[in-house]
Amino acid sequence: MKHCLMLILALSFSACTSMKNPARPQIPEHSEGYFFRAADGCNLFVYEYMPHQAYEATVFILSGITGINHHREKDLIAQLSNGKYRVVVMHPRGSGYSEGKRGDIPDFSRFLEDYVALITRDEDYVSRKRPVILFGHSMSCAVLLAVAEKTKYIGGAILVNPAYRIKASKGMSPGFGDYVKYAWYAVFARHSPVVNMAGNPAHIENKEDREEAEKRANDPLLVNHFSLHTMMQSRKIMEAMPDHAAEAAYPLLLLYGTRDPIVDPKGCALLYEKWQYPDKQYHQVKGGGHGRSTVKLADGLIRDWVDRIATGFAP
Repeated sequence: MKHCLMLILALSFSACTSMKNPARPQIPEHSEGYFFRAADGCNLFVYEYMPHQAYEATVFILSGITGINHHREKDLIAQLSNGKYRVVVMHPRGSGYSEGKRGDIPDFSRFLEDYVALITRDEDYVSRKRPVILFGHSMSCAVLLAVAEKTKYIGGAILVNPAYRIKASKGMSPGFGDYVKYAWYAVFARHSPVVNMAGNPAHIENKEDREEAEKRANDPLLVNHFSLHTMMQSRKIMEAMPDHAAEAAYPLLLLYGTRDPIVDPKGCALLYEKWQYPDKQYHQVKGGGHGRSTVKLADGLIRDWVDRIATGFAP
């Protein structure tokens, strides 16, 4: 048994090479946006979408560790704005135009504190003249809940396909060989990027999810390969989602796409059940996949909910 284990480790060592992420892209000249300075001096890129008319609320889109390409998400941003809401997007540290090591976040608390600082220093949060609404998708729902717990004045949260319980999914779930490799890295190279968050898009069965994954896998603003250290820290905040839900003191709109091959709806039901605040809604969006399709199909639900939050807001 001992010799068998040593052989597996030896073979995995020979096959294990750290995956390199692209370097931080150069920000285009005349690009809209600005840099927000984090507590440790890290410069983080922020983009704001302002409607033409006076806006009635601010929506923060929170991203997970892979980041967000605000250029490619302009249609989603415009949808959430609905012509009357300001939308704020930050490239998390280590992704997009922001500074930080690609593929490894040594101190995950800083990742969360970046969002806390951005939100709590925002003019609408400070003045409380308009509601501040947080939007998260998949793993970023865990980030959202952890960040919201560190703030006071949150007008509401939109959670889309929150990744609390995960199903095995073609093109996204690791195989046996991957787990052997991860075990070696967890012991000997915990901070080296090895986990491919992009998976294998060609094997994803849902057409819209597959096309979206293919674009994400080749997007220079996103990070696909992560260290075991970062993945384990991410897992901790995902496991804490029910605890955060039980402490939530703000309205909830939870959306689950019925064709999501990754997220188990039992996890969504549990989060909804645990949610402390009585103003909460849970909708299963028929035909929605894991990605953008659920948001698009739920456009009316999202608009009505945000309108209600903005209209009923009392400073």
